[in-house]
Amino acid sequence: MKHKTALLLTVLLAFIAGICVQAAHILEPELGKLEPVNIATYEHSAIGKRQDNATTTSETSISPRLKTVRFIAGLFWASPSGLQRRCAATIITSNTLVTSAICAKSDYPASKYGQGGWRIVTGAEERYMQTPPSSAQAYVVSNVQIDECSNFAIITIEGSMTFGGGLMPVFISSHPVDQGATLYTFKTAEPAGRSFLSLTNGIATECDKYLPGYADENFLCTQPVLGQTVTNDYLGGDPIIGFSSQPDGSLAVLVGVTGLYYSTLEEAQTASANDATAYRFNALAAPHVRDIATLAGVSPESLVSTGKLS
Repeated sequence: MKHKTALLLTVLLAFIAGICVQAAHILEPELGKLEPVNIATYEHSAIGKRQDNATTTSETSISPRLKTVRFIAGLFWASPSGLQRRCAATIITSNTLVTSAICAKSDYPASKYGQGGWRIVTGAEERYMQTPPSSAQAYVVSNVQIDECSNFAIITIEGSMTFGGGLMPVFISSHPVDQGATLYTFKTAEPAGRSFLSLTNGIATECDKYLPGYADENFLCTQPVLGQTVTNDYLGGDPIIGFSSQPDGSLAVLVGVTGLYYSTLEEAQTASANDATAYRFNALAAPHVRDIATLAGVSPESLVSTGKLS
């Protein structure tokens, strides 16, 4: 099953891009060509494997740095069997969060755990646990708006979160990201390990070889990260942040959410090896500000930081 997981991983982005970018499935000749895959098959055969193989995460094993991050919540599927973690969700307002579209599709968790619905968990430790205790505070998700073209989802909850202490929203950066710029993300799928990673915004000419026209579909292409294992972190949904210049110092701002790896190595396509050179195509948040504001019932200006990314 692990081999099937890796094989599907290498081709899913080609399928999604084929819907939204007419020429996306045509790669440079020297990079080869990937076959499309049915997204429903991918949902059931690949995305669930991390959950199938997950071990219970205790609060003592969670990285101290992750515990202190104030704008990350957990997206969970609630069914008669309890809460099961799916992905991270980034807090934008007291009732609105964002994640990747793949994370927010409900067909796989419904098929595995039974009919139910989405919940948002905000506890410092519980948001990272695979199966948090029943006492964990969970907000009912009232709506999920999915943009499959850019792999981005906006989540709204019933009621609202109370900010303060360990819980705060994050502003969205409206400033362009320079080629070669350094960004950062949190690895919430493996909360006991190295939790804070630096990312490098890819050079457009190189990224375009993997996914022609990617920038037109609001993707942020990031270069490979040392030690990446694409089969362990294929759902994405984690926040990508930069630091915005402000009069009183730098402010952490949301640039996007982590997305799908894209591999053109023959070894990865046959699932005989992890692709440590795979590029990642992530969803930018700024193009979705107006939609987020509409769902949150606030002005777009109130969500944005216009400072230059440092």
